[in-house]
Amino acid sequence: MHLRTKIKNWLKVLPSLGALAAATAFSAVPANAGDKINCIFPFWFGFAPVFVAQEEGYFSSEDLEVTTAFDNDRANVLPAMATGAIECTMRTIGESMSRPRQADTTGTIIGTIDISVGADGVVASGDIQSVEDLIGKTMAGEINHPGTTLVQHALAQMGKSIDDINIQLIATDDSAAVFEDPSVSAVATWEPMMGSIVKNSSREGTHVLLSSADYEGLITDVIIVRTDDYQENPEKYAKFLRGIYRAIDLYNADPDKFIAISAPFFDTPADEMKEALAGVKYTSYEESVSYLPSTSGDGQLKKVFDAFNEINVVLDLQDGPLEYQPYVDGAALDGLFDGQTR
Repeated sequence: MHLRTKIKNWLKVLPSLGALAAATAFSAVPANAGDKINCIFPFWFGFAPVFVAQEEGYFSSEDLEVTTAFDNDRANVLPAMATGAIECTMRTIGESMSRPRQADTTGTIIGTIDISVGADGVVASGDIQSVEDLIGKTMAGEINHPGTTLVQHALAQMGKSIDDINIQLIATDDSAAVFEDPSVSAVATWEPMMGSIVKNSSREGTHVLLSSADYEGLITDVIIVRTDDYQENPEKYAKFLRGIYRAIDLYNADPDKFIAISAPFFDTPADEMKEALAGVKYTSYEESVSYLPSTSGDGQLKKVFDAFNEINVVLDLQDGPLEYQPYVDGAALDGLFDGQTR
């Protein structure tokens, strides 16, 4: 079973256990509890540092309790954050900017956690050797899939848009079967399915046309927290960030130990998780500092943010451009480990 299929199967049972149910479960927790964060996020290995920080005692050493749950549906997560039932979520910055978010929706980005560096992309037939070759052809995929946003980003740089391609909407889990149709020139997909299609397709010349490695940083997962609670309790979120980046330090020093700790939380074999993480780059504390705004400038995330203001509007995922600040706030990262254990 493909990893992403397994994820989708998990998510089928999550609505009863997801953000709305979790909101009820968390409702007894005071909104201003200074040492507790309730965090809900998609079932994705990029968020494994949270579990490692829990298991290694990085949170508890700072008297911080972190409660977690999986839910991929932002239509559940955003209301839970708005009511104060949860304080934290994580997902790609492009998704975080899309509907139902509006300019006044609660949520502040305070850090990055991982970057896709090849785990997402587009597989094409042999006659499609450039993104420009897709113009007038059929590409299958989900409209908000990272592969689709990558194509729109590439087309925009040549003065074109996704409107110049015939988009066939499918479930990503079906991309391997759909690609066998010779009328489909390309599919937006992800690993491990992407590599499997290239290896096993009956179509001659099948190859990866475009991947997140071509635009490193565009598909970036960010940490988003409830704005009013963050403003009232900044040190609580500094504790959370320290735990995350200490866990990422562990991955960089000993990835096998990191994976052994976190794989059980995803009910996934360690070797399968290791393979999937080959296309993922966890962002260290220093890298996150370089991405977020500070006294030295807007940070690298500003370029990504501006790109998605354009991508999402073209894909009709966003009503109009959002403002970078105060939605993105790097203040919690300033001197994060000064006088602290790392």
